[in-house]
Amino acid sequence: MAKPSTEARRAAIRALISTQRIATQADLHARLTAAGYVTTQATLSRDLAALGAVKERDAQDRLHYTLPEPLPAVAEQRLQRALRTSQSRFERQDRNIAIHTQPGAAPAVAATLRQLPLPAVFLILGDDAAVLLICRTDQGTAATLQWLRRLRDERLFS
Repeated sequence: MAKPSTEARRAAIRALISTQRIATQADLHARLTAAGYVTTQATLSRDLAALGAVKERDAQDRLHYTLPEPLPAVAEQRLQRALRTSQSRFERQDRNIAIHTQPGAAPAVAATLRQLPLPAVFLILGDDAAVLLICRTDQGTAATLQWLRRLRDERLFS
């Protein structure tokens, strides 16, 4: 039997942690072995660290492994918070969106926007109190502006 690649093993670990309560490395090892993955405790430790797995308590106060949220979800929450706390307002001109913020807040907004997959956005420029998004199409501009307004105006982290 050929040795599965690191990527395949880590994908299996992600799937197990995402769908089952894995309390210990021994539990994980047993389930991986049952799935045909032969590995050592040291390799499991490295894989768990590389995946960012941490132990959290469930409602019954039992520890189990969890994986971090995908970056876009976390970045979107940060952006929502930044847009709200900076008292942002938006302006559109052609394919450009200006996000005006309180002085000092725009760099955080720009940095967070750069962490998100925004296929409609060609370029993000920022200074101390404004961020300029240059979009690729008129439709992309409208959709991006609608998304930004929704983030700013909806209940926090809903």
